[in-house]
Amino acid sequence: MLKLFTGKTMVKAAQRFTEDKEEYTKVLWLFGYLFCVVSASTLGRTSADALFLSRFDASQLSIMYLPQSASLILIGILFQKFSSRFRLDRLIKVLIPIVSLLVLVSRIGVGQNYTWVYPVIYVVYDVFNFLMIVIFWQFATSVMDQRKVKRMIGLVGSGGIIGGIISGFGLKLLVPLTGTANLIYFYAALQLLALIAVYRVIGMSRDPEELFSTSKARTKKPTNERKRQGEQKAGLFQNVPHLKYVAIMSATLVLSLTFVDYQFKVILRNTLQNDALAGFMGSFYGFSGLLALFVQLFVAGKLLTRFGVMTAILVFPIALFTGSLGVLLMPVLALAVIVKGSDKVVGDTIYSSVSQLIMFPISPEWRNRAKGFLDGVVRNGAKGIAGISLIILSPLLSAGQFSYVILALLACCVVAAIKVKKAYLQTLLSTLETRGTDLQETELDLMDPASRQILISALESSDRHQVMYALKILRGLDGFDLSPHIPALLRNPYPEVCVEAIIYIEQMTPAGLEQELQELLSSPNPQVKAQALLALAAYSKEEYLDQITLHLEADEVEIKAGAIAGLIKFYGIEGMFRAVGTLKQLIESTDEEERTAMAVLFGRIGIQSFFKPLVPMLNDTSSKVRICALESAALLRVPALVPHIVLMLQDSRTRRHAIEALAAYDEKVIIGLLEPYFIEEGTSLLHLPKVFERIGTQGAFDTLLIHYGPSNYEMRDKLLEALRSLRHGIRQVDEKLVEELILQEIQLYWQFAEQSAGVAGNKAYSAISEAVDQIRSSMTGRIFGLLGLVYESKTVQAVYANWSEGEARQQANAAEVMDQMLLGNLRMEIIKIMSSPQKVTGALKKEALEDEKLIWLYEHGDEWLRQMIQLDVMQENRLVEHAALKLRLDASKNISLDWLADQMKRVLLLKKVSLFQGLTSRDLFFIAAQLKRVSETSGATVFKERDPGDSLYLIQSGRAGVYRNQEKISELRVGDCFGQTAILTKKLRTATVRVEEDIQLWRLDSTALYELMFDRTGIALEMMKLLSRRLRTMLDRSAQPREESVQQDLTSKQEAFSSLAEVATASLAELRQADSLADSTHNNKILRRVLILQKIDLFSHLTQDDFIRLAQMVDEVEYEAGEAICGVGDFGDSMFGIIEGNVRVHRGSETFAFLGEGEYFGEMAIIDSGPRSADCTAIGQTVLLQLQKDQVFSFCFQNIDLLRSMMQVLADRVKGMLHEDGIR
Repeated sequence: MLKLFTGKTMVKAAQRFTEDKEEYTKVLWLFGYLFCVVSASTLGRTSADALFLSRFDASQLSIMYLPQSASLILIGILFQKFSSRFRLDRLIKVLIPIVSLLVLVSRIGVGQNYTWVYPVIYVVYDVFNFLMIVIFWQFATSVMDQRKVKRMIGLVGSGGIIGGIISGFGLKLLVPLTGTANLIYFYAALQLLALIAVYRVIGMSRDPEELFSTSKARTKKPTNERKRQGEQKAGLFQNVPHLKYVAIMSATLVLSLTFVDYQFKVILRNTLQNDALAGFMGSFYGFSGLLALFVQLFVAGKLLTRFGVMTAILVFPIALFTGSLGVLLMPVLALAVIVKGSDKVVGDTIYSSVSQLIMFPISPEWRNRAKGFLDGVVRNGAKGIAGISLIILSPLLSAGQFSYVILALLACCVVAAIKVKKAYLQTLLSTLETRGTDLQETELDLMDPASRQILISALESSDRHQVMYALKILRGLDGFDLSPHIPALLRNPYPEVCVEAIIYIEQMTPAGLEQELQELLSSPNPQVKAQALLALAAYSKEEYLDQITLHLEADEVEIKAGAIAGLIKFYGIEGMFRAVGTLKQLIESTDEEERTAMAVLFGRIGIQSFFKPLVPMLNDTSSKVRICALESAALLRVPALVPHIVLMLQDSRTRRHAIEALAAYDEKVIIGLLEPYFIEEGTSLLHLPKVFERIGTQGAFDTLLIHYGPSNYEMRDKLLEALRSLRHGIRQVDEKLVEELILQEIQLYWQFAEQSAGVAGNKAYSAISEAVDQIRSSMTGRIFGLLGLVYESKTVQAVYANWSEGEARQQANAAEVMDQMLLGNLRMEIIKIMSSPQKVTGALKKEALEDEKLIWLYEHGDEWLRQMIQLDVMQENRLVEHAALKLRLDASKNISLDWLADQMKRVLLLKKVSLFQGLTSRDLFFIAAQLKRVSETSGATVFKERDPGDSLYLIQSGRAGVYRNQEKISELRVGDCFGQTAILTKKLRTATVRVEEDIQLWRLDSTALYELMFDRTGIALEMMKLLSRRLRTMLDRSAQPREESVQQDLTSKQEAFSSLAEVATASLAELRQADSLADSTHNNKILRRVLILQKIDLFSHLTQDDFIRLAQMVDEVEYEAGEAICGVGDFGDSMFGIIEGNVRVHRGSETFAFLGEGEYFGEMAIIDSGPRSADCTAIGQTVLLQLQKDQVFSFCFQNIDLLRSMMQVLADRVKGMLHEDGIR
């Protein structure tokens, strides 16, 4: 215990107070407030008890419980019903003086020795004490920071304990001097002292009007959430699921404590009278208060921290049970005092803190109602029942025999306490924003007759995407004969469809279709003709050999390639002999188109031993050739090609195809071939986990998990991303290994905090401090990501999102969820992180950063932190004597001080660019590396109006003018930036920029930026958030009332659109009626989703397999005509695609757009996780696809074209909202 008072502990306490001085000051005033309330309660209760017991016998004591309980119930009900009509701060300011005045009036009645006064004050003082305690805790929970309440509530509660101690021992001194009756004056005075603390705390509050408002706006719930969860729960017990069990606990405890109090007072009355009785009670309250203070300071906090709320809640009823059992066996005063004392020692400390903590997760609206219900109805109702019970039982049972009743009640209390945990966790989860819903687990059952019929019908569709999807699925379906449908498909107007049908002929060689292929050899489309040659060769008939050979001389390279593939694949040595000359010529060609055709050729031939010519093609200078070579490699699956394919992971243009190629290999073969790459250094490693994610097996998951620990920080992020994606389909996780990895991350987290304490808050080390904060932030993300592998992922993600981004109550509730979910050492470590500041705070005394700490940060940091340390050491000429650091710095001499300093200057320039607001210096450092220096002389033109826009510019020195229609509209100087929109949209320039003074520019190209965003998803996310917020701001500005003529125009448009919608709805209704049987199955919904997803422009770059996976993930929701889909201010965690019907995008009566089938909306909300910026309402019956945030980003960052498409959509929308065009 002594170590709690050591110098180190005191320094930490002082540092903590300094870091959070405002909150601690507020808590100290609340401490004083509760001290006065409890002291007053002790004095008032003691004076009322002593005066009553000295004048009435025990039989009248049992009767007094009934009016006492009835009064408390009545006051509780009235308080619950009417208190919400008044602001809490104003109510307290009025209530305390009124109570003090009535107390003084009662003293006059005592002085006159009116007999009726004593039973009145016995009841009324209890009512006053009840009101003062209830209103205190409502006030305290309103003003305390809920993120810190578990740490602060013990200090606040100790004010009441110390008040009980001092007032208890004070009674021993005061009663002989003043007499029992004059204690009433002190009772009134202490109430008025509490009012001073109330005024002081209110004065410290930033906005009392908002804080104590009785009409706080409720947070709007998304309509889609309502549809998924059912009707909004309205009852108290539905909104506070654990309340019923807490109510049972409270009622049984109140009944038990009332009987214990009766036992105690009956035994006490038979021993002491008047002043002696008051003095003993004072000593009792004093000593029990001392023990309670000890428990509060040294036991309660550790118990709550180590074992959590749900374990601590059992301590009090078990302690009472044990003591009551002792009284039953030996009904003597000493044991009665012990049982009564446990109410003070345990009940007023551990149980009191727990009973307040379990109400904190509830929203203020329901919390006050719940507390009013418990305090005013349950507890006081229980007192009434206890009073009636005492009237009935006191003549029948002795004081000792009451223990039988008490033990039965406490047994019920313990059972209810055990039941609380599950319901309490449910309450906690309901307060968090879940940020998503569970993924569909349904697999696509294509053997279902209705599903097959849908696909067969799609073959006749006029929509190319639908026909292609259906054809590819049916072509690979076992037991399905596609041959009857092939002739019609060969006549399809789309060449792609025709080619797919011919591929089926090549694979299956159905009889009777050779003539059809002969006719296709005259097709004007080279791809159709080439595939027809290959399919004809598949029949391996000698009569076709010369005909196919003739096409080796064709002009089109595709036709040559088709002939070569057919000859080599199906005509053996003879075919090889005929084709080899043309093949060699094309392989060595300098023409990109010919090399591309050859890259495709080897996959079409499909002979594994014939792979060596693919090697140079995988290293070709053309990305088109490399992509086709990768597709062929995926078909051949030759182990010798793996090293060449792995290199393709570095290039964003070939990365997706390289992942698919590697994932096409047999799992047992490819995992063994790829594992050695995890211990090699190189940027290609960062994308290797995506290959294992695509493989998607238990073995792939286990391999990634094994390599997590030895990997660097950046690789860990990529590994965890893949592991989280795989977790949904994995049956088994090594929980012990995952816990070890989490504890490793936590250890590093605190080591970074300790080693960087000298840089926090020190301007000289601001760059190092920022880099450390970024590392620690990424660590917390990984910690919760790892937790999601062994605990319910959705819950863990919600906890992390609410803790890292939510307001105070959400953060506190997030920590409480972890407190209930986790166990043992892991639980303590996670709670420690969640209850500590997320950024490193500086020491009280600023000290120079020690070399040892600098060395540790250098050796354990990432590349960015090492560069910042290196820059600091070089610029400040720091004396570094440590050999290891010297060695490391000497090894990094290839990075010069000039280069680092130049990079940081570019970073400072980029910080002024509004497009990059929100990005960290680390992110900007990577962007700075992509800048290219441009110099222009006076009079030169940087770009002209209507030129293609593909870059932005930063002015390092010089000056330029902006012209539109030969008229100068603005001037650009040092530090200015222009071309921000063009770098994202690649739209035409809207103005001319001409140099007016020799200028030095930095140019950032669009391609380079997108490549960087694709590699570093954090940069893309922040830029998306910025664009989304800009659009929200513009929408806010444009939401002003329009002129009446504009509204009429919009109304007419809406009416016209509504009429069209009615026609469309009627047609859809007919279609649904015709296909009612097919649409009755879930499989058909999945198929329909695929066909609609292919129409959404945002997903135009996805593969067929991607569409299938995405269709299995998304939800499908329906809305009636006029029903709101989402509203302004709703929390946004999903976007929507329109399957059927139409949607109006508006804000109130102002319409922004009408959206139809195949269009999408809501992407801004999932980007920045913010509130919706517009209302969306269904026009007619509407069916939507709902895509969650995680699903969208998972696909977005696997495909650079999709990422570019999403960014361009946002940039275009921002541009469209601008009232005046800027420079693009």
